[in-house]
Amino acid sequence: MSERRVPCPSCGARIVEGARKCRACKGWLGERHRGSVGSLSGREPRLARAAVTVASGVAAVIIATLTSLKSPVGEAPPLTALAPEGAASRAARDTADDAPDPAAFGPDPVEPAPPPAEPKGRWRAREFRIGDVHPLDVVFNPSGASIYVSGDDASLREYKLQSGELIHKASMPAQGDHIRLLFDRYVAVLRHVDAARIPVMDTTAWDRDPVLLDVGRTPGDIVALPDGRTVVAATTDTKRVTKFELPTGVRLANITLPHATGQLFLVQAEGRPYIAALGALTHGGRPAGAWIDLFDPSESPFGATRRSIAVGREPREGDITRDGGAVFFPDRLSNTAILLSVAGVTETRKARVGVGPTAGFLLDEDRYGITLNAEARTASVIDLSTMEVKSTLPLRGVPRTGVTSPDRKTLFVALGGTQWPPVGSGVAVIAGDPPLVVASLPTGKGACAVAVSKDGARAVVASYWDRSITVLEQQ
Repeated sequence: MSERRVPCPSCGARIVEGARKCRACKGWLGERHRGSVGSLSGREPRLARAAVTVASGVAAVIIATLTSLKSPVGEAPPLTALAPEGAASRAARDTADDAPDPAAFGPDPVEPAPPPAEPKGRWRAREFRIGDVHPLDVVFNPSGASIYVSGDDASLREYKLQSGELIHKASMPAQGDHIRLLFDRYVAVLRHVDAARIPVMDTTAWDRDPVLLDVGRTPGDIVALPDGRTVVAATTDTKRVTKFELPTGVRLANITLPHATGQLFLVQAEGRPYIAALGALTHGGRPAGAWIDLFDPSESPFGATRRSIAVGREPREGDITRDGGAVFFPDRLSNTAILLSVAGVTETRKARVGVGPTAGFLLDEDRYGITLNAEARTASVIDLSTMEVKSTLPLRGVPRTGVTSPDRKTLFVALGGTQWPPVGSGVAVIAGDPPLVVASLPTGKGACAVAVSKDGARAVVASYWDRSITVLEQQ
């Protein structure tokens, strides 16, 4: 900039030539040019923003106009329902509209229930593997579409019966030697040694931990009461019978008996539900006597009405009649079957059976009692009206355990043997009037447990060494 000074046009003071403002009068010397930076920072940016806004509005109007026009293609025609491939039946085509939509949201479709069992139907067997775990016990889901399996890895699992798919799994505090279904909702896991609690799993909430019932050392059995919320559990070492509430697991009452209780039955005595606790005493490891303790579980104090009945020396697994008025079980030491009436005045009736009876069952509206004789490898059929052995049925293996269908027309016997782990295989089906062995089917090695569905149409056998489940169905 030049240092030449010139007079201010307004006040005449000397200012530097080219200055834009006079320091004396503070007046501006001339206007700013339109193309200067100062003019661009004001009006011209506002004009640019206005232009962008107008262009955006015009584009939105054009897009809305184009999308509102009707498509010349038109709507797609409805899909044609395809008939099943091959020689499909008319019934299959009629039910095509009811098939589930593969893309639909919601729960999986419920598998149709199998047809009810027929007394004279032929049985067939199929099996599926359950992985790397040895099964210990099995029980049916009330729906009949799946089963619960206790594994030797201290787990409780649920498998689909049709496909063998594992759908639920939960870890337990200890492996379950036996499992019991309570109120069609809970599964109790019984560990008979090295345990003092019974885990109870809610099958409607597999993501939750099981409720632990503090029963005492060596749990023996558990049974559900008719009120739908309380259960009674028994132990052998502590000789305790305890009442609990589900699902909280709160202990309501307990009583200590003079002998170890291994089995619990819910019977009808004096017109009311009674608990029948079957237990035994031992001296020096040898059986010294057995008793059944009867009492009303609803009375207070708990067990106040208890009365004891001597019933032999070494009772084994038993059954109750349909009306709950009698208990049927074998005594292994004396090779007898005992029918104990508890409905009114107690009455005991006995019959001699095969060698080494290990379990007793009732068939055909309680007309027949059947004992599984392990040492003799037979099944004794007893006419309960006369307490005489009607026939003796040979079995193809050593019986381990059995289960009757809900209608008590069929008995399924697992032929795994009495040793543990079991090594035998096969299952015998006993049915008819009089009862006969109507089928002998193969299973995996180590048939250790058997269960039957609520409708009696299916049965399953768990095989320890084969790590499989054999499914029995009528053809």
